[in-house]
Order: sequence, then structure tokens, then C-alpha cells
Amino acid sequence: MGRKQQSRQQQHEQRQPLLQNGSDATDVEAPPPAPGPAAAPAAALPTAADADADAAPRVGVLRLLAEAKPEAGTITIATFFLFIAALANLAIPKIAGRLIDACTQAAAGQITAAAARALLDQNLYLVLAVMGAAGLASGLRAYLFNSAAERVMCRLRVRLFTQLVQQEVAFFDVTPVGELSNRLSEDTRAMKDAATTSISMMLRSLLTCVLGAVMMFITSWRLASLTCATLPVTLLMFRTFARLNKRYVTAQLTSAAAASATAQEVLAGIRTVKSFAKEGHIVRKYTSAANDILSWGLKSAVASGVFTGSAIPFAFGSMMVVLWYGAVLVLQGDMSLGDLNAYMLYAIFVSGSAGGIAGTAASLIAAVGAGRRVFQLMDRTPQLPPSGTLKPAGSPAGASLEFKDVHFAYPSRPDSWVLSGFSLAISPGQSVALVGASGGGKSTVVKLVQRFYDPQRGSLTLDGIDIRSIDTTFLHQAVALVAQEPLVFSESIEYNICFGVHRQVTQAEIEAAAVAAHAHGFISALPQGYASRVGEAGVMLSGGQRQRLAIARALLCAPRLLLLDEATSALDAESEHLVQQALQEAARNRSVMVIAHRLSTVTGADMVAVVQAGSVVESGTHSALMAAGGAYSQLVQRQVFGAGAGVEVQEVQEVEHAGSSSSGADAHGQK
Repeated sequence: MGRKQQSRQQQHEQRQPLLQNGSDATDVEAPPPAPGPAAAPAAALPTAADADADAAPRVGVLRLLAEAKPEAGTITIATFFLFIAALANLAIPKIAGRLIDACTQAAAGQITAAAARALLDQNLYLVLAVMGAAGLASGLRAYLFNSAAERVMCRLRVRLFTQLVQQEVAFFDVTPVGELSNRLSEDTRAMKDAATTSISMMLRSLLTCVLGAVMMFITSWRLASLTCATLPVTLLMFRTFARLNKRYVTAQLTSAAAASATAQEVLAGIRTVKSFAKEGHIVRKYTSAANDILSWGLKSAVASGVFTGSAIPFAFGSMMVVLWYGAVLVLQGDMSLGDLNAYMLYAIFVSGSAGGIAGTAASLIAAVGAGRRVFQLMDRTPQLPPSGTLKPAGSPAGASLEFKDVHFAYPSRPDSWVLSGFSLAISPGQSVALVGASGGGKSTVVKLVQRFYDPQRGSLTLDGIDIRSIDTTFLHQAVALVAQEPLVFSESIEYNICFGVHRQVTQAEIEAAAVAAHAHGFISALPQGYASRVGEAGVMLSGGQRQRLAIARALLCAPRLLLLDEATSALDAESEHLVQQALQEAARNRSVMVIAHRLSTVTGADMVAVVQAGSVVESGTHSALMAAGGAYSQLVQRQVFGAGAGVEVQEVQEVEHAGSSSSGADAHGQK
């Protein structure tokens, strides 16, 4: 999974552009920078498997309990009711013993039948009162512990989610989203039960064991001593089982996270799977992952079966030995039949509670395994250094941007330099088109501007300020991106358009942005207009409609620097022409950087920069670069003449004479 994630990291740069060298269609790896202390390669990020194997935090029950600290008051009250319920339950065997003794005494003529009946009625009323108190206390205990558990889970999920969204982009390059979702849902649920409900059951069982043991010694110290002699063997069996099962459960949860990641990836790309008829392959892949879960689960089941198969017969055998010895004591007159009955009930209570402790311990073991992975994420410090606090005003004409000798390698591929000596300057209000072969580093440039990553060498400044010193929120308000494949959330159209702003906007502003992006027409035609939901990833919209929503979202932000990753690529010729006009209008008082795959886009830019092997090899206007006959001219000639049609040649000549003007039909002719 980690290798696939790495390959997706540069998937965008590996698309086949139209403006590219036909002989350089594959990835171009930039040469390494000159040696020097500042040119050290990026530190490689660990894969998900490495992360589990490396320095993960040691998680114990105390760390889990710390998550329930805000609920200390509720848990304390719940523990009080638990104590009351345990005392009430432990009173039952003693009362049962009195009932039996009353009957045996009456049968032996020691008391009259009327006195025996009075004792029976008295103890019956006492049993009803005790059971009522036990039921009330148990109900309150269950409610308080469970409500505390739900609040703990809610806080835990919110904290984990908050920590995840604060991680750097490079972290998500190597960590499957499905695995993170599994930790966010299943692992936190296991921890919730451990921090509250399991602890409640553990306390109840422990209290019953302790108080029951005390009552056993009070009732008959001889029988209690014999019972205690069997405990070391029971504890040894339990310790062996706990250590084995902890390892199996932890491995099973890790395999479950991997299977969840596989399922989520496949379901998200189900159309691609079906388009290649790979359902069988995908099913086999998931079956393999599910079999890994099964393998560890079966090992855990074997351990549980061995433990249960040995512990239960040993426990019942020990109880029968104790019962035999108790019967001997009754025959010898050393204890009454009622006391023997009470003792055996106490023994059953204690053994049942001991079994409850074993079951709760299994839940705690699973929670410790889940907590190890959750706390590993919660304790992780983002590797990208924190941003500064500067908010440069810059020029009213737009932002200035400058790359100086930038070298960059993705943290997941530290030995492959994507940018090597990249230098480029954009003046306020200027539009710059980046062109070149696939894999040259054009999309990486856009990611650096958004500060998804920091370069390993060189500098990147916005309005003369190092981008690392600029406040993150301010930076992403000043810079807006319209990607080639924009993300549309499974919300309303209004929500998607407003997603990028950090202020209250009016309906008029939303509609104005939609009109500028030529999206208002299709939005108004929908049954619920701007309140219409778009489905998961915008599946209810066409590619062109999603693209126009993304353009409207960017325009509503009113950025000073607009990044366009071929923002009109999914539009038809007519819509492209209209949106190009809207973008030209939107480009006023702001700078524009566009990754250009079409000639119609390039000719409208103030400057064209040819990116090859991670650096700018040529820059200038379209006309000047065509006249120079260099790398740019070769890209254009190979694009146009490769089509084998004289119409395209004529269009290139018209474009060169027309300058930046380009119609939608021209754009269509360059496809």
C-alpha cells in the first residue's frame, strides 16, 4: 500500500500534457543539486507498517484512564453506586443461608414451625429490599458509566481528527486514508469501552471478588484456605493467555486497518475497477487481506479455547473439592448446612467475578493495542515547521512571487529531486504559464506555493517575505487554487462555493462568483438551486460543472495570487471560451500562475516558462519564444505538426499574429 501511495504522490505530474516533448513523455528526474550542507535530501517518511514497528508510545491502562479524567466526577458517583450494588448482591448468599438454617432448625425441632415461618417471611422481605436497592444502584451505575464512555469517545475522536488534519501533506502521501478512518472509528470505540465501561466491569468484579473472599473467610476459614490454594494455578494460566492474546489482537487490528484501507480505496474508485473489469482481482486482493485478519483471529481463538478449556474444568473441579470438604465439615458438626450453602454461593459469585475480570482483561488488551496506534497519531508532531505570523500587504496589483535556486524532493522519495535549481519571478498583476513535459515539476511548483512542502534548498518568497514566515491562514486566503481535478464535497452547492472563505458571505456574493464562473445557469436549473446536494465527490455533477464550481470557489476568496492547474480542461469549447473570459476578468488586480497544457491558454499569458527536469530552461512571451526557435518552439511544433493537419498550422500562425486573443474554437482545434 505504501508504494502505491508514493506513486499517487506525483500522479498529477505524470499526466500526458498536450504541450510536451513527444520524446519526453515519461517522468523526468531532475539531477541532484550540487553538494552542500543545505542540499541534504528530504528525510524519508515511514510507511504505515514502519510506523507501527517504530517508536510507538507504550500504552498502558493508566494512559487509557487518563482519557476519562474529565469524567472523574461522574465516574466517582458511578463507582459509589457500584459499591452499593456489590454490597447488596453479596448480602443475598447470607440471607439464603438463613432461610436454609430456618428450615433445618424447624425440621430438627430446634424452633417451632411458626417461628420458622416468621424467619422465612422476615428474610423474604429483606431479600426484596436488598434486590430493589441492588437494581436501582446497578441501573444508575450503568447509566453513569455508559454516558461517561460516550463523552470520552466523542472527545477522543475529535482530538484525533483535529490532530490528523493538522498533519503535513507528506504524511498523507504515505499513510492510507482507510487506515486512518479505521483508527478514527474502530480503535477509538475499543478505547472508549476500556476507559469507562470495561473499567466499570473490572471494578465491579474486583469488588465482588474482594468482599466475597472476605465473606468466605468469615463463613469458613478452612474452606476459604482450601480455595485460595488453587489460585496460583489459575493466575498462571490467565497471565499466559493475556500475554499471548495481546500480541494476537494487536496484529489483528493492524491487519483490519490494512483491509479497511483496501476496501475504501476500491469503493472510492469503483468506476475505474469496473471499467477494466477487475472485480475478480479486487475481490481476491481483499480476500487476502481478510484472510490475514482471520489468521490472527484464529490464533486468538485457539489461545482463548485453550485457556477456557483448561480454566473452566479446573475451576469446577476445585469447587467440587471444596464442596466435598464442606460436606465433611457439616457431617462433623463444624458448620451448618446454611453456612455451607452461603459459602458455595459466595464461591460462585467470586469465580463468576474472576471470569468477568478475565473477559474484561481481554477487552483491555484489545484497547491497549488500539490505543497504541491512536496515541501514536495523537502524539505525532507535524514534520513541516510551524508557519510564521507575517501578513504582507503587497501591491494592490497582485502578489509578487519569486523562486530562487529551489531544490526539492518529496519526503516519500528523498533521493529523487523533482526540482533542481528552479528559479522564477512573477511580478504583481503578471500572468505566467508553466509548460513542459510531464514529470518536469510543474505541479510541484504549485504545491510549494501553497506550502504543502518546504524546499530543501533555495528560497520561495511571496511579496518579498519568505513563505515560511507567513501566517498559514493568511497565505491560503491570498493564494487560491483551481485544480485540474477539483475536490467537491458531498454537501450543497452553496457549501462548496463558500468553502474557501473565512467570513460570512451574502447570497448575492455567492451568486456573483457563480455568474463569473458561468455556473449560475446550471445551478439555477437544479430543483433546489444553490441548496442542491452534489453527492459523494460531486458525482451528481458533470466534470465541467465541478470545474466551474471550483472556479467560483476560488473567485469568492478574492485571492491576490490565482493558481490554475489547467482549470478549463474539463469544459467544452463554448464553456471554455466563456470561462476564459471570466478568468481574464478575475485576473485583474491579482497575479496568475497557470499550468498550461493547451496552446490557447499559453498565448494569453504575459510570460511563458518552459520547465524541464526541474528547472526553467526558457522564458518569455509566446511570440518571442516561437521566434527564438528553442525548447518552447519545439514543444509547439511537435504538438501541432504531429496532428498531420494543415488547419492547425494555420491556427498557430493566427495565434502568433493575434497575441493573447484566442477563441473557444481555437482551443478546441489544439486538443
